[in-house]
Amino acid sequence: MGKKQTFLTAEELVRIVDQRFPALVLYARNWNVHSAEDLVQDAFVKLVEQPKRPANPVAWLCKTIRNAAVSQYRKSERQRKHETEAARQKPNWFISGDSLLAKEAAEKLAELPADRREIVVLRIWNQLSFDEIAELTGTPKTSVFRMYSEALAELRRRFS
Repeated sequence: MGKKQTFLTAEELVRIVDQRFPALVLYARNWNVHSAEDLVQDAFVKLVEQPKRPANPVAWLCKTIRNAAVSQYRKSERQRKHETEAARQKPNWFISGDSLLAKEAAEKLAELPADRREIVVLRIWNQLSFDEIAELTGTPKTSVFRMYSEALAELRRRFS
């Protein structure tokens, strides 16, 4: 009986990469993943990290690629559903969502950069102090005040 090899040799790994990489990438693309090449490379890294040599390294790679591709596909589907739902539910910044002024104000607020919009919402609608906002966002108080002032000035300009 021959001794069972516990690790892949460098030569065997190079041979598998040279002979199978394109076919493994093609296999990964079955799930419409965006980064099939990265997925295959990650599988090779996992193969090298195995403490024990798989009985059939190519079959092991296929299984690893399949599992990763399915996980990636499911994650992207969940993200797509979440984004679709979020797009469908536009934020209603104002209580009187039916008035034209409230709709216009919500649109103008949504056009602000996210960090400025966050500060305005925290200050006006949540009535937090500048100290509280600074602590919450991890931003210096003077920067919070400056960004708040700039956001209000921008909103005034957009309403002019």
